[in-house]
Amino acid sequence: MSDANRYRLDPLRDARTRDEKVRKGELAGAVGEARSTEVELARATERVASARAALDAARAPTVAGSAAAILRGEQFVVRRRRELERAIDARLRADAAHRGQLDAVDTARGRLAYARGQREVIERHFAQWRTQRRKLAERRED
Repeated sequence: MSDANRYRLDPLRDARTRDEKVRKGELAGAVGEARSTEVELARATERVASARAALDAARAPTVAGSAAAILRGEQFVVRRRRELERAIDARLRADAAHRGQLDAVDTARGRLAYARGQREVIERHFAQWRTQRRKLAERRED
């Protein structure tokens, strides 16, 4: 094919198509990460609920006993409170990670939309070029 018959923006069209494919892959990766952070957030929420239930059970009134038994019971409640605090901290970290990943998904969507727009501009130009070439060929035949 001679240079006159070749679309001059063909390399750019190929680059835009590749860029769109890359952006699709990035979006898929971001969505996959968001799903895994969502699962981690759900697990952390379950751990908080079970730690709360354990603390409530530890706070249940016990039969009065010796001072040592009361002290052990209070120490048990303190341990359960610490477990609950750690579970709440872990849930907050999981929530922050999930929100950050959702932001990454939004960013990836924006990049994909931009890449699609750039590809479509080239595709429209290519369609116009083909139409012009066809019209020119028809005029030459007449």
